[in-house]
Amino acid sequence: MKKNYLIILALFVLNWCLAECDSTFTYYNELPNNVTILVGDSCLSNDDVAVLDSIVSLNDLDYDSPLELGTQTWFNGRLRFLVAGNYGNSSGVNDTIYTLPENFGDLNELASLYLEWNRISELPASFSNLSGLFSVYLNNNILSTIVDSIGSLSNLYFLDLGYNYLESLPESICNLENLEYLWLFNNQLTQLPECFCNMELDWNNNDNGGFPYFAIGANYLCDSVATCVAESDNFELSLDQFYYSFPVFSPQDCDSTTTNTESSLYPYQYHVSAPYPNPFNPTVKININIPYDRKMDIHVYNSLGQETSIISLNKYFTTGTHSVYWNGSQYASGVYYIKFSDGFETQIRKIILLK
Repeated sequence: MKKNYLIILALFVLNWCLAECDSTFTYYNELPNNVTILVGDSCLSNDDVAVLDSIVSLNDLDYDSPLELGTQTWFNGRLRFLVAGNYGNSSGVNDTIYTLPENFGDLNELASLYLEWNRISELPASFSNLSGLFSVYLNNNILSTIVDSIGSLSNLYFLDLGYNYLESLPESICNLENLEYLWLFNNQLTQLPECFCNMELDWNNNDNGGFPYFAIGANYLCDSVATCVAESDNFELSLDQFYYSFPVFSPQDCDSTTTNTESSLYPYQYHVSAPYPNPFNPTVKININIPYDRKMDIHVYNSLGQETSIISLNKYFTTGTHSVYWNGSQYASGVYYIKFSDGFETQIRKIILLK
């Protein structure tokens, strides 16, 4: 009996020692399945957890604990990887993020941040405090600006700002000396900082996976474009919006310029605009530019991949710009995908129905 008592006492002491954390950390007996401890124990930074809690409360997300938000990887008690894209599956968030809290900069040990497919319109000023950031994925949001002091993120290697509404870039972006990948396609950029060509980017080439180091197609860069950009092989290049799986010919949108499809790299490729408005209720509009006559299939799918509607089935589209509409009045609020196909190429646009 005495032996059993000593064993119980020893286990109690061991558990107490393991649960002992620094005053700025809290020990968690149980962690949800989306949390991975890369190195260390379950003593997690109070500041980091507070940021996650702020994201949940600000955006009215349905989580019982801030540790359930997205997919999290922790290293010695600090959050290092946060996957919080709105992908419609279990790896990201379970609803849309609209706002990042002011204390977001407290995640100063964060190395990788994924926030794709949300509706974030601006970054908090404290974003520039994320000095540990190595890669940032902010595509498919509604950003019109980024923080002026983004140049302070000196460790940044990968920056994806594709498919937003950026009209300009701050001068400090030129201070990102370690940046290797910069994706700016499908925004509303009309000009670039004067220092832009001082950045040590590979303006023309792709990596071994076929991804460009730099791409800036589908903007409004028409006059006085910096030489490094205007002469870049990727001046009119973007990636397909949904999977980033293939290159898309995306000319700059200039009123005085017409697209010369005869000399383009992808002369037969059709172009699909961003959905507008998005989110929408009940009707969304998408323009298709057809360089040469073809038949098109256009289908709508829900977030489970189930077909919900057919807009076009083997319909003949002549050369020019066509407007496609979808009315979601008979469907529930949520994320949907419109799939375009001409039999050779498929493009997908994500739309959000909010009633």
